[in-house]
Amino acid sequence: MKPTEPYDVAIIGGGPAGATAAAYARQAGLSAIVIERETFPRFRIGESLLPAGNQLLREIGAWPKIEAAGFIKKYGAFFHTADGTRTREVVFSRGVVPGLTYTYQVDRARFDALLLDHAVELGAEARLATTVTGVSSDADGHTVTCRDAAGESPLRARFVVDGSGRDHAVPLALKRSLEPSPFPRRIAIYAHFANVGRSKGFKAGHTVIVRLKEGWFWLIPIDGERTSVGLVTTSAAFRASGDSPADYFWRQVRASAKLSQLVGAAQTTRDFVVTADYSYFRRSLASERLLLLGDAGGFYDPIFSSGVYLASYSAREAMRAVAAACREKRPLHAAEQSAYTHRIKRHAGVFRYLITAFYDNSSFAVFMTPRAPLGIDRGVNSIVAGHARLIWPIWWRFQLFRLTCHLQKRFTLVPRIEPTLAASGNAMETAL
Repeated sequence: MKPTEPYDVAIIGGGPAGATAAAYARQAGLSAIVIERETFPRFRIGESLLPAGNQLLREIGAWPKIEAAGFIKKYGAFFHTADGTRTREVVFSRGVVPGLTYTYQVDRARFDALLLDHAVELGAEARLATTVTGVSSDADGHTVTCRDAAGESPLRARFVVDGSGRDHAVPLALKRSLEPSPFPRRIAIYAHFANVGRSKGFKAGHTVIVRLKEGWFWLIPIDGERTSVGLVTTSAAFRASGDSPADYFWRQVRASAKLSQLVGAAQTTRDFVVTADYSYFRRSLASERLLLLGDAGGFYDPIFSSGVYLASYSAREAMRAVAAACREKRPLHAAEQSAYTHRIKRHAGVFRYLITAFYDNSSFAVFMTPRAPLGIDRGVNSIVAGHARLIWPIWWRFQLFRLTCHLQKRFTLVPRIEPTLAASGNAMETAL
């Protein structure tokens, strides 16, 4: 079959990265098609947004729809030790960057469908239940082979962007070269639950994080009844247990006083899901006519809920580069490819440092200090809110935070924390 007339950009994946890229493409006057292998709505994990991502949603015109969707407002997060004896509350508005006040906890099935529908309203084409089986390149662009219920068909595109997430099925050479991972291999075991304990009022929408010896739990309220609850642990710890995913999950809950309080009486509303390969990054995120977005380019850890934000940010940066090249009818220059890769990795690298600090006991003790000197905590709050661009008020506080973490390894600057799975008798307090 002869390929269709070329699109300016073919976008693989209809999640937040692909839908946002399609919206930005249409705003730039580019023809765009989104190719998504599933039908919407469909289940996805990663329900917690960051306030810094609100501006990106405003730029594509989707923010009023998000505001009207009835999602739960998120003003901050709680971080707890497993025994419940140490807690830190992060409130976004207490950072150093104005305007990062709140965002939303979202049902990803609804949120992703809303974004993709918005891109279609802007003029993007969307093909659901369609799999990309091949991408071949030439001097003028790509031939993308797609398979749906009717069979295979090719289409032409001047540029291809891959927003297919951690899916390794899309056959692109750019995805083969990985950087060495700074983290051990981890897995996540998660489901949706009813009857999970929550705070009231302003704090009802907070993400709750419970730190364990070998990992951590997230608790994210999705609506009035359902809560997303997941365990992130090392693959080695899970294998050594010999447990099934569900048994391992509940054993960790029972071993933690804080989790027993919050999740002990909960019931699953859907089956457990297991996701592996939780830490990777491609060496390069762009070539002459191909760019990787969000998780397709790399992913470190979900601890600070940066996934949707980085997906949307990379979509904007990718479409700016593609729009400039399309106007001049050329591929991306080598400098543009390097610049795109550098910008995305620089943003992700800020979160990477906080992730490293979270898993290190000495640095975690610094992070958990509620009133750090010189307002260090205010700078960290802004980063946790998603402001990964290190403007001066954040930069110097972030550097001081890093120095304090380094010194804490040798000196006791703040009270130390030794996370344990042992339940504490005084940890069953009723307040978060």
